[in-house]
Amino acid sequence: MTETPTPPSNAEDVADLYDELSEFHARICDNNLHLGFWKDEHDLSSFQAATEQLTTEMVTRLAPEDGQRVIDLGCGIGQPAFGLARAHRVEVVGITVSVRQVERATARARELDLAERVTFERADALALPYADASFDAGWFFESLIHMPDKGRALEEAARVLKPGARLAIADMFHEPELDWSAIHPLASAIQLDRYAPLLEQSGFEVLTVEDVTPHILVPDPVRVELRLQMLEHRDDWVRIAGEDVVKAMLDPEVNTFYTPGLGYALITAERRRQV
Repeated sequence: MTETPTPPSNAEDVADLYDELSEFHARICDNNLHLGFWKDEHDLSSFQAATEQLTTEMVTRLAPEDGQRVIDLGCGIGQPAFGLARAHRVEVVGITVSVRQVERATARARELDLAERVTFERADALALPYADASFDAGWFFESLIHMPDKGRALEEAARVLKPGARLAIADMFHEPELDWSAIHPLASAIQLDRYAPLLEQSGFEVLTVEDVTPHILVPDPVRVELRLQMLEHRDDWVRIAGEDVVKAMLDPEVNTFYTPGLGYALITAERRRQV
């Protein structure tokens, strides 16, 4: 039987992207680097408020207990970790491949008086520098999308989590025959039905797989406001993404915030208990 080749690591390229993007993105999105969550068709919350709501959805699904140690696998600049630490009296260790993200998140933890419970380190989720069974819970919050070898990432998560520990995942997937990620060098989407087998093979018992795609679609009034914000910061966007990309993003006839075939899932699993 032919073995499936291991996808090459893209950690350095992802680090370079977020070293450049994080500071600017933080200024316009209140330090969140993920998508928003709108509760229903009547919810017209700002994008910033909707990103906080998505964090709330993740915290609810993780359901940690006070005193637990949680690993944030791909922590960005730390805003979800801070939300988690404010909601529950837990210790959070955030890891990222971006040096600048570690520096910014660490400084922000001090500003928020959370540095004793929320810390950040530069580490690769595919080779975690932690002992087996050293965390009580963990999450991948829009970070698994950047990891081509998702099986390896999940195996490492299983290794450092204690038996019975909860894992929460927020991730983008692609619909059958509509792999939007194929043209994105730093994204690697899978179909929704692939998550459960991957988790089970990696040592987890799947609890829930929720397709929440309707909740991450940006309402029209919010989309208009976001476009105005992008216009205000146009020069920054050009520096990061290039003139052609920015022109396409700001085309009023195009819904920049919708990608055909893109879906969004919230998933919970439990580290399989030892028999």
